[in-house]
Amino acid sequence: MRIILQTMPSKRTNAVKCVNQTKKTGQNIMSDIMSVEHVVKRFGKFHALDDISFTIPQGSTFGIIGPNGAGKSTLLRVATALAHPTSGRVLMNGVDVQRAPGKALAGTAAIIDTPAFYLDLSARANLDIMSHGKGRAYKKKREELAEYTGIGAWMNHKVREFSLGMKQRLAISLAMLPESKFVILDEPTNGLDPSGIVDIRMLLKNLNRDFNATILVTSHMLSEIEKICTDIAILNHGKIAASGKIEDLLNRKPTTRIVCSNAEAAEKLLTETPEAGVEKVKRCENGVLIVSTTESNKPAKINELLVKAGIEVSVLAPEPDHLEKVFLEVTQSASKGGNAA
Repeated sequence: MRIILQTMPSKRTNAVKCVNQTKKTGQNIMSDIMSVEHVVKRFGKFHALDDISFTIPQGSTFGIIGPNGAGKSTLLRVATALAHPTSGRVLMNGVDVQRAPGKALAGTAAIIDTPAFYLDLSARANLDIMSHGKGRAYKKKREELAEYTGIGAWMNHKVREFSLGMKQRLAISLAMLPESKFVILDEPTNGLDPSGIVDIRMLLKNLNRDFNATILVTSHMLSEIEKICTDIAILNHGKIAASGKIEDLLNRKPTTRIVCSNAEAAEKLLTETPEAGVEKVKRCENGVLIVSTTESNKPAKINELLVKAGIEVSVLAPEPDHLEKVFLEVTQSASKGGNAA
């Protein structure tokens, strides 16, 4: 097990905390590699985490998304035993991380906050020092991982010369050195340019595929989470607003985009006609209607009703769901006291 706590430089700390325990256990393979059960974390009267529960399936690429200050980093610290929950628990491989962190976190690597390395040492020296690795087998794997993550040609260079994207690649190499099966990364694409974001995205997907590693990432970049992850949890004001497979969350309700000659009349007709099967109509500023229906075959009926009412329809097309839309729906519902999860 390796936990890496890396913090932004400050007057008090620029520390890297590493703990290595590569023990083999006789645990049975479980369907969920991590289970968060009613976790609460308070700082005084402030609830950073407020009774959150969700599970991470083994072999998945899981994303925790939420705005800055939602509690993402706090959750990762609790999950890796770097902070104690006020109540509740986190299980890794069925073991409570607070009661038996060494056993629970065996095979887990976590990089929390901004990667911090010894800037005046080479990438190779950083890997050797932080991993405590020795021997031929370790050196062989170190070089293989360096090539895999794209830093092979830079192993003799000082980390001071590295871009932020290169430091992220170095951090991922460090995380994978001890045969990690669960890799936790806090905002891995934060601050990267578009090319760097694409590179890290592909690297994480490849790690999941080629090493059969479960990947947990946090981010406030919804589009990236949608491209990287298979499952997500949406964290908002310390609460889970929704969780599950992305494909399930994106297919909640059939939605249709309508452009017509009289948006106001169309909205009134559709909301007052039960046979239209309309649950919700949103009229945008440009006159476009976004219509949520109970069934996917309702657009044909909607078109028929509008034409019969003398309303000309120029566009009637499925409105593709994106994670941004789901995020806004569930967080707005939660802020109004609704049950979005």
